[in-house]
Amino acid sequence: MSFQSSQKIEQTVENREDITPLLECAWKCMSSGVREIIAGTPIIPAVVARAKAVAAENADFIRSDQGQIMGVYPEKEILYGPTAGLDELRDLVARFWSHAYGFKNMSGFSPSGLDRHNVAIVSGATEGLSIVLKLFAPGQKVGIMRLYWSNYQNLIRGAGGTPVVVDLFDKDYDLDLEAAENTIKTEGVTSLLINFPTNPSGDVLSRDESARLAELARRLNLIIISDEVYNYLRYWDEPLSMLVFAPEHTVVVSSASKEYLIPGARVGYIIAANRTFASSWIPKLIRSSSSSPNVLGQRVLIDILREEVEDLERGNPPRTITRIKAALVRRRDLLISRLKEKGFALAGRNKDQPGGGISLLARLPETIEVDDKTFIERALALQKFSAIPGSVFGAPRCLRFGYGGMTEETINRLPESLQDVLDSFEHEKVN
Repeated sequence: MSFQSSQKIEQTVENREDITPLLECAWKCMSSGVREIIAGTPIIPAVVARAKAVAAENADFIRSDQGQIMGVYPEKEILYGPTAGLDELRDLVARFWSHAYGFKNMSGFSPSGLDRHNVAIVSGATEGLSIVLKLFAPGQKVGIMRLYWSNYQNLIRGAGGTPVVVDLFDKDYDLDLEAAENTIKTEGVTSLLINFPTNPSGDVLSRDESARLAELARRLNLIIISDEVYNYLRYWDEPLSMLVFAPEHTVVVSSASKEYLIPGARVGYIIAANRTFASSWIPKLIRSSSSSPNVLGQRVLIDILREEVEDLERGNPPRTITRIKAALVRRRDLLISRLKEKGFALAGRNKDQPGGGISLLARLPETIEVDDKTFIERALALQKFSAIPGSVFGAPRCLRFGYGGMTEETINRLPESLQDVLDSFEHEKVN
């Protein structure tokens, strides 16, 4: 066994048979330092893996390779997990996605769909995005759709890239790929970060729109970084993943944190059709970022997904997330009705009912002459309610209401608080 990486770095890509646009684009975009990480063979994990295998066969084998304290309080011990995540969780995520999003018997995948080699576990989707952007953002322009999560720009800049807003929709919110293509070509965008269902507005793409976007990615050799953290929280039609439509051009970052009400557990995952990308490149970057994903959070998710996968494989809807979706739909519909009572119209694509997610975007009434930040400052000063100013998502004069954290009782109390804030501005105009 050798721990040396004497081969030229370029051979990491050039001599592989499984080259895809995903690998090619990443190799061109990543910094020289990241290339060194990708091309290298970390010594410590190699020793640990071999020592673990030997110890399983030889009870007299002495291990001193472990960089952790053990045996003092064994009942309290939480040991390091594998860099790519616990194998059982990777397997469960792959099985869930294979059943839920249609990867079984799909071209480019095994007959059973995804397997654990297509999945790498990360400590939350934010870490996942940060790692993926280290591959695609350095020195590049990364497109973000309007109505973007506010932290995207920070993540792109932190990875050495430049965020560029790419409008995927026209003023009527119809998909406008001609305008998007013009921006991509003019600005020199090499990858596009999308998010459906969208934070803040809950917008979704249809199957036909997803297919058209995939075709654009192929034609422009564009990498799609698909943030799908709310993917199964889609309230009409079947949930969709961009990985189905353009597997060779797409990397998915998702998370159990939001969908299963465990954001503090910090469990996310990166999914790619290319196994080299998901099982070799990404784990090496995880090791240089956080060593290994959160073991406690992974155990929590394993307990949940065992039942969810069992349901799907029996042809039934997954029990836990189905119940969560039903509760969220009731909250969403109630919130919409309460906001409309006070003159707040929905913003985004779906003007009647957002198609997914845990939040909605509402436009300030026309009678209000202040901006969204000023409005929320007043609401906080009067101690009435909170919401996020829409301008941080590229939606001025709008407010994001996160109904995932609201009960039906608090939603029913919201109109009175809204009215108090509205009255305070009306009072100022009179005086």
